[in-house]
Amino acid sequence: MDEAFRRYRWVLTALLVAAAAGLVQAPLQPRWWWVSALAILLFSAPVVVGALRWLGAGRGVALLLGLGLYAVVFESVAVATGVPYGRFSYSGVLGPPMLGLVPPTVLLAWTPLLLGSLASTRRAWQAVVLVVVCDLVLDPAAVSLGFWAWDDPGRYYGVPLVNFLGWVVSGGIAVLALRRLPRPLPGLFARNLWLVLVFWTAVNAWSGQWLAALVGVVTVVSLARGYRRAP
Repeated sequence: MDEAFRRYRWVLTALLVAAAAGLVQAPLQPRWWWVSALAILLFSAPVVVGALRWLGAGRGVALLLGLGLYAVVFESVAVATGVPYGRFSYSGVLGPPMLGLVPPTVLLAWTPLLLGSLASTRRAWQAVVLVVVCDLVLDPAAVSLGFWAWDDPGRYYGVPLVNFLGWVVSGGIAVLALRRLPRPLPGLFARNLWLVLVFWTAVNAWSGQWLAALVGVVTVVSLARGYRRAP
């Protein structure tokens, strides 16, 4: 899988940019939630494979399940109480919410961002910063597609400042909890994150959200050399 990324990186990039354009022009409706679920599975597949190869089946599954449940708990609390991301709700485009809170796709959606950020940086604080930067790209794009929305929208394309502060908290706790993981992390995690950022950057660009798109472009370009060198 890692070799396929190296060989077909620019083909994958072009396909993701085209897919982003199609999604902006024809946004998904809740009845097509399985399409977005499939996309999340595809984005997560390299991380799942990489974790199992890196840590072995038992520890790899434990890591993925632990991070998935961690994300579900944080987001469920936010949906119910507004802490720490601000009160928001899912539209159903990512799947029927569990217990009226978050869709099951949340189990996989956050993990590639966290592990990719850890694989792309050398220090814990850098990983937390990169996680938040990823959200500066992802959240505006997802809001524009109607995936979720805040009860009290913020000025950053409908995303409130408290959301990013919440990502500092959730990302910081997760990074500290994972500080004992073997180093270095698989370079596949970093390269997968690069593709994720390309896609959401393209969604912002096609949506005319130029500040979020600029953040994405700067991040993708600044990390591209490191992604190519990653083991």
